[in-house]
Amino acid sequence: MSLLTVIADFFYPPTCPSCGVLMKRDGDWCPSCLAAVWHPRRINRSQQLKALDACYCLADYDGVMRRLIHAIKYKGREGKCRACRVLLDRFPWPERLKDIDMVVPVPLAPEKMKSRGFNQVESLFKEWADDHYRWADLLQRLRPTEAQWHLPRSQRSENVHRAFGLRETADVRDQHILLVDDIFTTGATLDCFSFTFFANASICAYPAEKSMGSSRSFFLTASRPS
Repeated sequence: MSLLTVIADFFYPPTCPSCGVLMKRDGDWCPSCLAAVWHPRRINRSQQLKALDACYCLADYDGVMRRLIHAIKYKGREGKCRACRVLLDRFPWPERLKDIDMVVPVPLAPEKMKSRGFNQVESLFKEWADDHYRWADLLQRLRPTEAQWHLPRSQRSENVHRAFGLRETADVRDQHILLVDDIFTTGATLDCFSFTFFANASICAYPAEKSMGSSRSFFLTASRPS
């Protein structure tokens, strides 16, 4: 532990991100709050996830998780991502990700990147990904899109159709890719990305639910009711 961390912990001691009780490390949850928020599962919505073999989430997008992600995205509280790293480290089926070649984040719209100053998906997943896999920022937005969550289900696929593409230098042939994002609602955005990879002769994999090989799965932090 660095001296700077010791000093920071002295003046701003780590607390549970939900109830505020004192903790030993920044980002740690107290046992009761962790039990309340922890809801890992595989999402099986075949009609919405046509191009994905598997999709996993770690929690529901409500209560403390909703407040946590909202604070990260809209209040600039990037440090709160540490609480999600604790959840990522608890992923209960690591053997399902053993063949992953790279972790690819969902890209942030340029105007949001400019105002926010960071991509919350990178802040949530990159440190964890670097410890286990290879981080690869391969996707780019080709045109602006509306926020998916406030559109009717019938308009979500059209909203993101041909809105994303691979960077010119990307080579995803014969790769097992784990696509990561913060929130999942219907899967329209994820399906769009997965078809982007298929169009470039890739083999995709991803993990999570709304909400990070020849198998295709998806990993998210939280799942939002659709």
